[in-house]
Amino acid sequence: MNSKKHYTLLSLLLIIGLLVSCNKEKKTNNIVESKIASDEYLISGTLKNIEDSTWIFINKDNEIIDSTRIINEKFEFKGTLDEPSSFFMMVGKTKPEYFVLWAENLKMKIEGDKGNIRNVSITGSKSQNEYNILKQRTDSLELVFENVISQLQNPDPDKMTNEIRNNLIKEQNDILTKIEEINQKFILDFPNSYVSASNLNDYAASWGREKVDELHIPLSEQMKNSSYGQSIKHFLSLPEVPEVGEKFIDFELTDLDDTPLKISDNKSKYTLIEFWASWCYPCRQENPKLIKTYNQYKDQGFEIIGVSIDQRKEDWIKAIKKDSLPWKQGVDLKGFKSDIALTYGINGIPDNFLIDEEGKIIAKTLRGNQLENKLKELFKN
Repeated sequence: MNSKKHYTLLSLLLIIGLLVSCNKEKKTNNIVESKIASDEYLISGTLKNIEDSTWIFINKDNEIIDSTRIINEKFEFKGTLDEPSSFFMMVGKTKPEYFVLWAENLKMKIEGDKGNIRNVSITGSKSQNEYNILKQRTDSLELVFENVISQLQNPDPDKMTNEIRNNLIKEQNDILTKIEEINQKFILDFPNSYVSASNLNDYAASWGREKVDELHIPLSEQMKNSSYGQSIKHFLSLPEVPEVGEKFIDFELTDLDDTPLKISDNKSKYTLIEFWASWCYPCRQENPKLIKTYNQYKDQGFEIIGVSIDQRKEDWIKAIKKDSLPWKQGVDLKGFKSDIALTYGINGIPDNFLIDEEGKIIAKTLRGNQLENKLKELFKN
């Protein structure tokens, strides 16, 4: 199963591990009525039945930007934003509960109860109101999706047959398609919403240039000039995704020694461009098999260039060393927003492209025994 990047609550679970290991301390104070400047936000929260000193974290763009402890069921955050942005709020460390907050430089209030954190009440933000409308449209589907994922990840060995598994995978893909369609309709309904611009930016690689361009045109000028709109514009300026039979598109990354790494510098007969990440379980699970295949064919002219979707350099380096990956590795630490990932249409990993010595793409998305079988065929000839 590919590790896909979807802007849903479920996809945000991928970053729980980052929060559980965070030990950032912050002084706790009695919550009083605060004054804020016009370029600041103030988030005042009340979460009933929450134990004193429970941690709450703000995660923005996969990075923890603030944290505090809940005292007497209350907490407060203050900061500043260049434009409205989504925060992924995590309550607790060991078994965290979570919710999404669309923050603006305004006073916002959060009210909720332990055990139902996901459905807290948030007021004071126009973007949050718009997000709530989208959430109402997708919530029932996301709950079903989570149930399907749970069955796939924790199967009952006495009941899980290949037919049931295939049906669950089909149901999972059907639900994702419906969620994407709802998001596309929302963008058309709310062309002057930061939520719309953000979602279009997040789904860009998955939807492709034609659909993104179609949805980008109706956006308001304010949204087109936002950071999300500028990112979408950049995406639309990139080359079309190369297909099998076409020449590869060259790119430059930084390797483990902080030196430039380009595909065109490699002169092997066949080169596999392998997209992966340290946090991607299916990628890491497949590495031993990939190493075996690499060792079997490297002396015959086979090479691998690993392209990481990581955003944390230390995690990338640690994973390479732990898995003993012997081939060349490159990264730009931009995740799925990397020009390389966008150019090659990567919205799920692991994924790969196999290139011949003339630079032509001869196969893609070779998983399991498919790569070994392909190389056996190529080197036999």
